[in-house]
Amino acid sequence: MQLHMGANYQGYEYARRLEAWLKQNGHDVIWHGADAYDFEDDYPLFSFRVGQAVIADEDKGLETRGIVVGGTGSGEIVAANKVNGTRAVPAISVDYVTDAREHANANILVIGSETTDEASAQSMITALLDTKFLMSLDDARRLVNTNEFENSGTIEGWMIEG
Repeated sequence: MQLHMGANYQGYEYARRLEAWLKQNGHDVIWHGADAYDFEDDYPLFSFRVGQAVIADEDKGLETRGIVVGGTGSGEIVAANKVNGTRAVPAISVDYVTDAREHANANILVIGSETTDEASAQSMITALLDTKFLMSLDDARRLVNTNEFENSGTIEGWMIEG
């Protein structure tokens, strides 16, 4: 499985350690962050790059996931989810990540370097990589509805009004 990774300045060193661990475990990791630590690196660029790479691979029919590391991860989740088709979720727990993969087909895990120890991050990354989308009819319908709204502002042709 191909993995796309990126990090801002707050998650840079942490992400590089996770990248090394993933490579040691035989994963193909493509780094979308800066080549060296830079205090001025902001999260949007790297979140967008990872999201775009994951979607490009999915469009080619490849099995792929993304990992973005920041300080708390909150901004990175918002930014990554701006890329059409991404389903970025926070690294809360193994159970959370497993559920997000099984039912929402999450394709990007966002890790907060200030809130998640590396052993926990490794366990959640493993869950992201090993857990399959269950493809239940209800879950698939929800993803289709979400994608339709994301692309057209409607669900099955009906405008959503508040």
